[in-house]
Formats: sequence, structure tokens, C-alpha cells
Amino acid sequence: MRRWLYRLHLWLVLLLLIAACTQAGESGGNQTLSLRTLTGNAAVFGTIELAIDTTITVANPYDPNQIDLMVSFISATGQIYRVPAFWYQDFDQLSLQPKGNPEWRVRFTPSEPGAWQVKAELAKPALSSDVITIEVSANKQSPGFVRINTSNPRYFARQDGTFFMPIGLNLGWSTQQGTGILREYEHWFDQLSKNGGNIARIWMASWSFGIEWQDTGLGDYSKRMQQAWMLDQIFKLAEQRNITIMLTLINHGAFSTSTDSEWDSNPYNAANGGPIAEPRLFATDIQSREFFKHRVRYIAARWAHSPSLFAWEWWNEANWTPINDALMQPWISEMTRHLAQFDPYQHLVSTSYASNTSTSMWAQPEINFTQHHDYTGRDLGQAFPLVIRELNAAAPQKPALVSELGYAGTGRDEVINRDVWQFHQGLWAAPFSGFAGSGMYWWWDTLVDPDNLWSEYNKLAEFFKDQDLTAYNPVVAQVSPLKARALALQTKSQALVWVRSNEYEPEALTKAYEEALKKREFNDTWEYVPPTYADLTLKLNGLEAGSYQATWYDPQTGAWSQPTTITLEANQSSIAVPSFNYDLALKLIKQ
Repeated sequence: MRRWLYRLHLWLVLLLLIAACTQAGESGGNQTLSLRTLTGNAAVFGTIELAIDTTITVANPYDPNQIDLMVSFISATGQIYRVPAFWYQDFDQLSLQPKGNPEWRVRFTPSEPGAWQVKAELAKPALSSDVITIEVSANKQSPGFVRINTSNPRYFARQDGTFFMPIGLNLGWSTQQGTGILREYEHWFDQLSKNGGNIARIWMASWSFGIEWQDTGLGDYSKRMQQAWMLDQIFKLAEQRNITIMLTLINHGAFSTSTDSEWDSNPYNAANGGPIAEPRLFATDIQSREFFKHRVRYIAARWAHSPSLFAWEWWNEANWTPINDALMQPWISEMTRHLAQFDPYQHLVSTSYASNTSTSMWAQPEINFTQHHDYTGRDLGQAFPLVIRELNAAAPQKPALVSELGYAGTGRDEVINRDVWQFHQGLWAAPFSGFAGSGMYWWWDTLVDPDNLWSEYNKLAEFFKDQDLTAYNPVVAQVSPLKARALALQTKSQALVWVRSNEYEPEALTKAYEEALKKREFNDTWEYVPPTYADLTLKLNGLEAGSYQATWYDPQTGAWSQPTTITLEANQSSIAVPSFNYDLALKLIKQ
């Protein structure tokens, strides 16, 4: 018996030695870890990128259970940030072919000047690089990351405290292939930026920038490094143009069996070798959650550094999936806590629904702002004040955005183009109702760009230029006679007002179109122009008595009137509205 136990002991020792030798072989024998700087002069809120050279190799560098490579950045004041490294493959700008060998990279954005100490660290086997020093200069040009406004949590601000009003649209994916993707986004970003826009919503969908799908399987993104590299370039284009990106991590179709369903191709599907037989289980299955956490870590490692990242959006319209709020809420809590470990910049987090304003999700502390999607075709000047009231009731201390908007969800209206009118309504009705930014239209590739509506953003941005809205409250003003609707943002001594004809909304356009059909007046050149109103009076409540400077603005042409001085009585004030057909905006400031 003793001889048998002795032989068993020898076999166990031998197996351990073989395992150790195998590990040593996989690790390249002499294990080394060193840092190599890839960027030039470093500045506050500018990206520092380093390569990490190591002899250690693993089967799957995207799996943190196989290799957990972190980099510590220590500021001159002693602040410590631990950032995950990521496996990177470069690509040629023209051919889009892989360029060079894949390697480890780390990206970091310093928040203060001075000498930063940097060290790469590996948990298993325990290994660290030599410490290198990076000098970071001050930078007054960059305002930093987007935050919740501390003066009024219903709005946004930059890290330096400047007011930030999101003005933009969805640019979910490109209509082109290959290098055409970058050319198209460069065109879109150029148009948005030069017209005062500053935000775009982009999806990491399977057909665009998604890094994990049926062609990759779960947990190994090597076959999607070109998509990741493309998203790198998109962020660079955005950074150069002061555009922020709301990055949508999961589109509803990936886990829907009814709406835009991609479930049959989803790698989480058991039919494709995944761990779950139905989409609902994605929120509860342990293995699914672990695989997705690996993806979250990689996404944060690669793109969290960018000040152009406005927010992470977990889901687009999650209510199109079978994952209800009871399952989704603990999932979002868990994933947000996991994300926070690898996002030292504390980016904002949200999710979205298809026209769901009453969900208890909005009250969750992990959700920083609420969202509304609207494809109802209704009068937004009437609807948005009601929607914001519901959102504020659900989450009174959070900003709200209209992050998707269209006249209808079936595509742009090709007959009388009600979308053009709804597009304009959404831009102006949203901020005047109390939303934190403009309405973000959906049909970017079939309406906004082909119809060249970019200048509409410039007109809205011009009106709100240098305007800090934190002291304002939204109110519904009165117009007499009732031929127009007015929305106002007010303090006791200032008011911003949008006045819109009741004939300038899609339903009125529809009625005019139907009348033209009856009278056989409709043809390819038909256009409905709302009647001119020259006898309207605007009534505002709550302003102090006194002398005010009134300046009117035409949202159709972008032209300002000459300022005039008017005297208002206490509490109730009547102001004559200049003649107009479509809409007007007013700045009223007490002198």
C-alpha cells in the first residue's frame, strides 16, 4: 500500500512539473512586462496611449480569466487610477488590412497636470513593469467629460462647469462599406459640427460596430478587430469636431424574437452554441452575464478614455425584448457596478424604451438621465410638456432627452414630407418643454442628410448660444387668440419663448393635403404655407414688473430682430407678437 501511495505521489509531482513547464512555455520562458509610449506631448483631458510589451501569451487575450492586465496611473497629487489594457490590432487606413502584429494597448485621459507615474501590472503570474513618468501639461482648451449639472440636475455640464446642451441626432450606423464608413461619418460630423451640433447617438450593432456576434462566438473578439478599429476612428473624428457620442451597447433586435429580430444569429442562442435557449434568460443566466461582463470590460478599456463619450446606453428600446423591468433592473445594477470598475471617468449611464415614460427604471440610481422615443406623429408642442412632466415625476432630479424622434416608425414620409415639419418641431419643442437638449431625429440617412437639413441645427444653436438654462423653469405660456401655441423657459427676470402656429404641425399639413386632393390641386409642386398671423398677443405670468429688452428670432431664417424695450406689469404681461407664418422665438431680459 505504501509503495502504491509513493508511486501516486511521484506521478502527482510529475504532473505538477509538467503543468509548470507548460505554463512557462505559454508565458515565453523569461516573463517580461514593459511600457512603450505611443502618443506625443500629454495634456489634461488629452489621450495618453501606450503599448505594453510582454513575453506572456495566452489562448484568448480577451478573456480576463486568462490574463488580467491592468495599468496604474498615479497623479502628482497621489490620485490612483487603475485602467484595464486591451488587445489591439492595427489596420491600414486605405486597404483596411491588418497592419503589424497585435499587441496590448492602454488608453488614459489625465484630469490634472504634473508628473504621472505609470506601471503595468499582471495578477497571474504576479508581474509588473518598471515605472515610467509622463509629464502632463495644463490644457485650457478642453472642458472635460460630460457630467450632470450641479447647479440644476435637470441639465448637463462639462467637467469644468460650463453648461452643456446636447444638440444633435442619431447617426446609428453607416450606409457604406469599408473606408466609405469613415468618409460618411466624416461628412456627417462635419455638417453637424459646423452647424452647432454636438452629439450623435451610435449603435454597436452586429452590422456596424459590434465586437461580438455569430462570426466571433462568445468572448473572443479577434474576428471583429476591424469593427473596433473603425470605432476608434469614429471617436477620433468626433473628438476633432467637439462632438460627443452616446454609445448604444445593445440593440433590441439582438434579443428580440418579434421586433427586428436577430435572435437566430445571436451567439448567446443555444442553437448557435450559446448558453441560453431564449432571450429572456440573458438577464439571469450566470454564464451569459459573465460573457457580457468580459465584453463590457473590453469596451470600457478601449473607449472610456474619450471625453467625446457622452454616455453609455445599455439598451436601445429594451421593451421590444422579453426581458421585463423585474429582470432588467438587477441586470443593469450589476452591469453598471461592473462597468464602474473599468471606467475611472464616471461616464453617464442610461437606457431607452419605445415611448415608455412611466417605468420604475428611471428611479434607479445607476441611471443618470431618462430618455423618450417618439414616432407618434402628434403635435410635439402639446405632447412634450406632458411627457416631461411624466419623466420628471419618475425621476425628478435627472435630465431627460428625446433621443429618438420621427413622424412615424415606418420610414420618412415621402408624399408630403411631414417628417420635415416634425423634425423642426422636435428641435425646438424639446428644450422649450424642459428637456435637456434638442430632439434627436432618427432618419439621418434618409431625411436629414439627403434633404440637407443640417442648417436647422445652426438656427437652434444660435438662439441658445452661451445660454445657461439652469435657473430657468419650463412653463406653458398663453397666446391670444388661440391660433398659436407657446412654450417658455422663465426666471423672474428673463424669459425664452417659442411661439408656433397651430397650422405648423403635421396634422394641419395632412388636412391641407387632403383638401388639396379633394379640390384636385395636389401636384409635384404643391406646398402648404400656413396663414399669416399679425394680431396675436403673448401672455406671460410670473415675471417681475419693469423694463425689458425684447429680441425676436426667426427659426426659419435664423434672423434676429432689432432689440426693442417694452414695459411689463407685475405677474401678468402681454406682448405683441410680430406677424409670422410658421414660428418665432423670443429672448426677454429685464434691464
